[in-house]
Amino acid sequence: EQPDDAPTVLREGRQGDEGHWVRTTAKTTETYAEVTCTTNEDGEESWDLYVLNQRSHFELPNGDMLVLRNPSAPHGYPTPGCSDYTVGANENVELLVFVNHVTEEEEVLGVGVREERAHRPIGRMTAFTASFGILAIASLTLMGATSPPGARMLKKLQRAHDPHPRLHQDQEGLRYAVAPEWSGDQHDWVFDPPGIEAWNRSMPYAPDNPEALLPEHPNNLGKLHLATFTMYSVWGFGFVAAVTMLGIYSDRAYGLIGRLLMQGSLALFSGLVFWASWGRWKRLHSIIDTPTSPIRSVAVGMAEVVGEVRPAASGSMRVTVGTQTVPGSSTAITALTSGVAKAAIKSMTGQHLAQHTVDGVVAYKWLQEVWETRGSGDDKVTKWWHEAEDKGSTPFLVHDGTGGLHVDPATWLNRSWASATQGKGSRMASLFGGGRSTFNFGPAIFEWQVGNIISVGSVSGFKRPRRWTMHCLRIGDPIYALGRVQPRTSEALAAEGLDGSVPCSNLTMVGEDDVGVSASMHRGTELSVMCAVRSTTEAIITPALMVIAALLPLLM
Repeated sequence: EQPDDAPTVLREGRQGDEGHWVRTTAKTTETYAEVTCTTNEDGEESWDLYVLNQRSHFELPNGDMLVLRNPSAPHGYPTPGCSDYTVGANENVELLVFVNHVTEEEEVLGVGVREERAHRPIGRMTAFTASFGILAIASLTLMGATSPPGARMLKKLQRAHDPHPRLHQDQEGLRYAVAPEWSGDQHDWVFDPPGIEAWNRSMPYAPDNPEALLPEHPNNLGKLHLATFTMYSVWGFGFVAAVTMLGIYSDRAYGLIGRLLMQGSLALFSGLVFWASWGRWKRLHSIIDTPTSPIRSVAVGMAEVVGEVRPAASGSMRVTVGTQTVPGSSTAITALTSGVAKAAIKSMTGQHLAQHTVDGVVAYKWLQEVWETRGSGDDKVTKWWHEAEDKGSTPFLVHDGTGGLHVDPATWLNRSWASATQGKGSRMASLFGGGRSTFNFGPAIFEWQVGNIISVGSVSGFKRPRRWTMHCLRIGDPIYALGRVQPRTSEALAAEGLDGSVPCSNLTMVGEDDVGVSASMHRGTELSVMCAVRSTTEAIITPALMVIAALLPLLM
């Protein structure tokens, strides 16, 4: 007898049966098995072993006999070419035997013929736990891929909607912005605001003509009724079922330590999902449940306003994206995201503009990256590396049709580093909640790349590919702002030549928190927020059940 390892627990459903695995040689007492080979149309070989007797006997070197009670036990056998053969009587075989310390029984659980090694069986419990583990991972993946119910409706509406024109104001006056062509995203308007013909150009803080709240203002939208259950909950319940079954079978398959490690990891991950989902639900509902003030009647203190970005006295900015002269910059710009940017940059009048320039900007954040190899030896890494970045802002007006409110975006932007990337991976963010950001630009407005990562210039380092990502807020964008409204200084009013005849012109909004309320600003109206919300059942109860299902086996 040759012990294969230390005493172990037999994991074939016989909970608590401890014993030894033993390898031993033996001889067949009769014709034992037939090995056949077949070839399919593609020339691929397929081998099968058929045990001829349901209770085959083997003779040990000491003359004792062992019986194979399970013909489907794993077998090791040679595959010489594609020719059939028979394992006859008196042939040497290797047996893998489990010697039970409790019952003193010896059970053959693996056979190796013709000098092949006997394989240890894969326990049923191990197979069960692997299956349920795969089901749990698949359920989580599908949860992350399931959009909120309102998001599908919003996307359908926006497909049939052309982007609202963006504007630029400088010393020469108000005109259409010159920027790369853009096809819109989920943070754009669904119902267009009035055109510039309705603006009060002589007094920007005054109501539009005619005075009316924007079509997409929350006071006009009403309340969105969400489905209590969607496929998100179905996949969540699938995760709960899989984790529950894992708790039942993992102890049998892996013992106490294995169960604690597996269930502990699942409980920790489920807790993180619940925490992120709770935080996201709380933030979004604080936005939805906070009354939106018409700007005409906004008061000093914390307030929520929704409207259109319009130019303040300082106008808007022309932003040049990128800081270095790039080798091969005459190369046509390649869009990274289909439908986001075009190869040729054109103005609305058809005139060409220098690369990487965007008009009509009131707040922005851009990132420049270079594709190159850094490090040496085993630490060598080739990827997109950060090369340069910049951010900036200028005051603007939020106008909802009833009046304009002066806003200083720097008070939000300077507090928020994560805002520039929050729009990426939005489906997974719907599961995990995304990071807290006081200023959310949404997805990148423009993305460009110069050079190809698979090219002679890239490999040699002579012409390194570069790419630029631009997040920005522009005149004409929808905007949501939650912040502190406070009186403007007399100097600020005098600088704009305001006489205070329009009440809201005497106020400004800044990104300061209040007790229990965090200031926030994002591109888009409350409609985009409403469409990103899940029902309380899906946002709270489903993740809570996931945590309970993962914790319960640990407590039993």
